[in-house]
Amino acid sequence: MFTAADDLAREVGVSRRAEARESVSVAVARLANRERRMRRRIARIDSHIAGQPFKH
Repeated sequence: MFTAADDLAREVGVSRRAEARESVSVAVARLANRERRMRRRIARIDSHIAGQPFKH
Protein backbone atom coordinates (compact mmCIF):
# COMPACT_ATOMS: atom_id res chain seq x y z
CA MET A 1 0.00 0.00 0.00
CA PHE A 2 1.32 3.43 -0.95
CA THR A 3 1.71 6.17 1.62
CA ALA A 4 1.57 9.93 1.21
CA ALA A 5 5.38 9.92 1.24
CA ASP A 6 5.42 7.47 -1.68
CA ASP A 7 2.96 9.63 -3.60
CA LEU A 8 5.02 12.74 -2.91
CA ALA A 9 8.26 11.01 -3.93
CA ARG A 10 6.62 9.83 -7.17
CA GLU A 11 5.27 13.32 -7.89
CA VAL A 12 8.67 14.91 -7.22
CA GLY A 13 10.33 12.36 -9.50
CA VAL A 14 7.87 13.05 -12.31
CA SER A 15 8.32 16.79 -11.87
CA ARG A 16 12.11 16.49 -11.93
CA ARG A 17 11.99 14.40 -15.09
CA ALA A 18 9.74 16.99 -16.72
CA GLU A 19 12.14 19.75 -15.67
CA ALA A 20 15.08 17.79 -17.05
CA ARG A 21 13.28 17.24 -20.37
CA GLU A 22 12.43 20.93 -20.59
CA SER A 23 16.01 22.00 -19.86
CA VAL A 24 17.31 19.58 -22.50
CA SER A 25 14.86 21.03 -25.04
CA VAL A 26 16.02 24.55 -24.22
CA ALA A 27 19.67 23.51 -24.55
CA VAL A 28 19.01 21.84 -27.92
CA ALA A 29 17.27 24.97 -29.23
CA ARG A 30 20.11 27.18 -27.98
CA LEU A 31 22.74 24.96 -29.64
CA ALA A 32 20.79 24.90 -32.91
CA ASN A 33 20.62 28.71 -32.91
CA ARG A 34 24.33 28.94 -32.13
CA GLU A 35 25.11 26.56 -34.99
CA ARG A 36 23.00 28.62 -37.42
CA ARG A 37 24.79 31.81 -36.37
CA MET A 38 28.18 30.15 -36.78
CA ARG A 39 27.28 28.83 -40.23
CA ARG A 40 26.17 32.33 -41.29
CA ARG A 41 29.42 33.82 -39.98
CA ILE A 42 31.46 31.21 -41.82
CA ALA A 43 29.52 31.86 -45.04
CA ARG A 44 30.04 35.62 -44.62
CA ILE A 45 33.78 35.15 -44.05
CA ASP A 46 34.08 32.74 -46.99
CA SER A 47 32.31 35.17 -49.33
CA HIS A 48 34.47 38.03 -48.05
CA ILE A 49 37.62 36.01 -48.74
CA ALA A 50 36.31 35.14 -52.21
CA GLY A 51 35.59 38.84 -52.86
CA GLN A 52 31.88 38.35 -53.44
CA PRO A 53 29.02 40.12 -51.66
CA PHE A 54 27.39 38.04 -48.95
CA LYS A 55 23.87 36.76 -49.70
CA HIS A 56 21.64 35.46 -46.88
